[in-house]
Amino acid sequence: MPEFWFKYGVTEVSLEVPEEVNYEHIGFEQSRLSEDLWRRLTDFAEKLCQEAGSRPVTILYDHFGENLLPAILKHLLESLNEGGVREIRLLTSYWMLDPRSGREHLAKCLKEHGIALKPIEPGECDMVSLGEISVAREISESALTIILADITPHGLLGKASIREALALGGFIKQDSQADLKHYIHASWDILVGKLPLYAIAAYDKEVFMGDAREVSRKIDKLDLTRVVEDYEVVIAGCGGYPKDSSLQSIAHTIGMLKDSVMDEGMIGIIAECKNGLGSTSFIEALLAKGGSPLEKALANLMRDVLSEKRIAFVSALPKSVLKNLLGVRGFDIPQDLLVYALRIYSKNARLLILDEPRIKPIRRATLSQSSRLS
Repeated sequence: MPEFWFKYGVTEVSLEVPEEVNYEHIGFEQSRLSEDLWRRLTDFAEKLCQEAGSRPVTILYDHFGENLLPAILKHLLESLNEGGVREIRLLTSYWMLDPRSGREHLAKCLKEHGIALKPIEPGECDMVSLGEISVAREISESALTIILADITPHGLLGKASIREALALGGFIKQDSQADLKHYIHASWDILVGKLPLYAIAAYDKEVFMGDAREVSRKIDKLDLTRVVEDYEVVIAGCGGYPKDSSLQSIAHTIGMLKDSVMDEGMIGIIAECKNGLGSTSFIEALLAKGGSPLEKALANLMRDVLSEKRIAFVSALPKSVLKNLLGVRGFDIPQDLLVYALRIYSKNARLLILDEPRIKPIRRATLSQSSRLS
């Protein structure tokens, strides 16, 4: 029988699929770093050094647990130092990760890559007024700011990268009752209009760098969706530690898989969730009693998917919590989840296996319906 492995916390779990089951597998391989990338980064850093002169430079690094971006950060820091930049301020965020695991994994990555520069986290800097928003002094008073962020599909926002890192990383604030997407775009428009912003954004083998507005335009053109046929069941990994550390950090993944299966279909999630449900404020959002705007939106997204699809988990979350709070089934291993799915949909069920959510799978029928509506 074909065997598939999923990242699960810091280890892996396997799934064997019976020969008679009709399945499609979408896997991903870690991109290799090319010599051309390092040359491009060096040339880019030289241009930044010329613009900054002797003034301080700020780097906003949004951590998402990948191996590529910390290596890029190290090379950028070395190039800026060699180019004569005297002061570099490193702001760090991890808004897509569980707060506890994000902080731990960031510190581990910085140490492993030999980055000794002390990071500044949200809440550790002064905020100054910049028109309709407040921004970290380190950003407003630097010669330039460089945003480093991955490009990843996001169930709530569609796509997450440099705009989202800037707006949701914790270093800007806006007094606005606007919805989350409007807040992100409005904050971005204000900042790129007033400050010298540059960016480096990575997705698979694509690494964009340059003026932040130009990088943002390139990101917008990327299609992170994959058209799939009609499947009754999808079983998807969530990328392992630190991405699958809590329900909070995988909530957007659940939303991202909404259009991957047929109506009345099942979404199977493989995520360790060693930190349980997530932060106290996210739990409050789940209970409709509080939470940040992002946490409230993620909780609403989960409720929306749960109302339309059958959901099952392979995780360390207590089965009683999954059942009583979310109304979903919990299993100890992927094999048990698959047996459950085939019992419901029969061995003739069509199965989609997704190593981790690096793309957003969308049924062809869903796309056709969207086209008719538009």
